Amino acid sequence: MKNQQQGGLMPFREHVLTAEAYLLCTPAGRVRYASATLKQMVEEDLTGRNLNDFVEDATAARLIAGTLAGDSCDFGCTIGGQVFTCRAQPWEDGEGIQILLFPVNPTGKKTDSAGVARFMAREIDRELSVLLPAVQLLEESGGQAEPAAIARLHLYRLLRMSRNVEEMALAESGDLHLYRSQIDLVRLLQEILAQTQPCCDACGILLHSRLPEEPVLCWVDEQRVRSMVTHLLTNAIAAQRDGGAVSLTLQVRENGDMVLAITDRGQGMGGNLFGKVRSTAQREDLLNPGGLGLGLELTRIYAEAHGGQMMLMSGEEGGLAVRITLPRGEEQAPDEMHTWRASYGAGIDPLLVELSPVAPRALYLKK
Repeated sequence: MKNQQQGGLMPFREHVLTAEAYLLCTPAGRVRYASATLKQMVEEDLTGRNLNDFVEDATAARLIAGTLAGDSCDFGCTIGGQVFTCRAQPWEDGEGIQILLFPVNPTGKKTDSAGVARFMAREIDRELSVLLPAVQLLEESGGQAEPAAIARLHLYRLLRMSRNVEEMALAESGDLHLYRSQIDLVRLLQEILAQTQPCCDACGILLHSRLPEEPVLCWVDEQRVRSMVTHLLTNAIAAQRDGGAVSLTLQVRENGDMVLAITDRGQGMGGNLFGKVRSTAQREDLLNPGGLGLGLELTRIYAEAHGGQMMLMSGEEGGLAVRITLPRGEEQAPDEMHTWRASYGAGIDPLLVELSPVAPRALYLKK
């Protein structure tokens, strides 16, 4: 063992001649040192990077909080295409975090599918973060508006798909955490309905709603509730592109539970409603631009994470009826270990992203 001093910070003990892959980080999660073995595995020196560069924000916050409390935390991550199982523990030489990384079967016989999915989603988002401003720049430099709107529409679809894959991976790995705040659910639904109306008009669909006249205040994860509603609305519209009707209602039970129902007159409950992406697709399915089919499954996951449930039923006039029951929730102090992030990025309307599978291209013209 030997001690080194770097940049005037507290010295740390380096494991000489060790074959371990490990990181030493500051209490805030900034990497101060990466072992030679790890550098060789990932072909990169991670020194100076932050933990949330290669793990999700929720995971980084959890392990930082845990090690500050003196506990060890296990998690998984993917760095440089290599999948690791990891253990974070208090840094024995001072304040900070020591992370040991163990490669998951380098022979390839075992993979961390959730970790790989999160890595892929992050890389897709990285590329989209370049393409979206490029479309904006082309418009501002005199480019034609219609092609730019088409490009933005399809980029938003990719952005939505990437987020859904990431959310499913978080759920599978147990890292899906809610960020609750107090909202007026009636106001949120009115906002969603207003932006859904042009999508229904383009398909000749009548959009009905029945909402309470008074505000319905609740403590929920606004981003996930928005996703639940828009997932169900886009499914309802996609099921009847040649015309039909969609109805959205909200009721509050005597015990305070909120019941949200969305019905359509589409194809009903035939076929595999859940887990489309997990089944073996036939060639005709691959040629059908129907997306990954994660919406219903994510909606169920979000509802259950809130302590509620989702039920599927046949509609009274055919089609599908989906009912979500959610508790009002209780007031909570802000979680200082988590920082709020925009749903899809600065300047991007989350509803236009969520509705992109069924929205007309006119909605994506520069305002």
